[in-house]
Amino acid sequence: MIPVKELVYEFKLALNKMDRQDNVLVPLEDIIVYLNQAQLSWIKSKTGELNSYREGYEANRKRIDDLQNLKQESIPLNLQKTNNVLHIGYKGDLADLPDYMFYVMSYAHAINGTCDAGLSVDLIRQNDLSNLYADANFGPSFEWRSTLATIGNNGITVYTDGTFEVDKLFLTYLRYPKPIDSEGYINLDGKDSISQDSELPYYAKSDILNLAAKFAAQDSDNQAQSTYAEDRFVKNTE
Repeated sequence: MIPVKELVYEFKLALNKMDRQDNVLVPLEDIIVYLNQAQLSWIKSKTGELNSYREGYEANRKRIDDLQNLKQESIPLNLQKTNNVLHIGYKGDLADLPDYMFYVMSYAHAINGTCDAGLSVDLIRQNDLSNLYADANFGPSFEWRSTLATIGNNGITVYTDGTFEVDKLFLTYLRYPKPIDSEGYINLDGKDSISQDSELPYYAKSDILNLAAKFAAQDSDNQAQSTYAEDRFVKNTE
């Protein structure tokens, strides 16, 4: 956890230092916006674009430690059969998962006549579906207890070869962190703000502050500040 009071105080210090002026004034509600942007950007830097298909969340010990408190394990998701006649599948709505952010892994519950079993799920790219679906070594198989899945249009689709049904998927995923907030202003909904610390590990504080300062500098068209903050963030993550 990173105390929000520390984040707000040190953000102001960092902004004044980079601007080389005294008393750079940024409203508290704007600081909170920058801190939340930084928090999400930091998480994305740890997962990487389409990282599910590359190294993955569990590719190394540090990434697991960085994000372990956001991990939600084996959350059930109901599925409905699709009308795709070429690739028979069952689709679930990712919006039904509380605070879903990034896919980690999953397994499926399948039914074949009077038998049922858990199937391992290999998440693949949509462009690879046609080739892998028809491949005897990689396609859906109740016998081999494995199947394929794709993600798109806010949903995940699990496939079958037509000999079995899939009624439920159990997902492990990373959820969105709780939004950072601080008491002292009125929210857009008209309610008083309340203090909420960042859920990220304390050692991420300097990264969050550098990213927040970068976003603030970009909004004020201060390229020097933005570059300085970006350099500090890169050095911290090397």
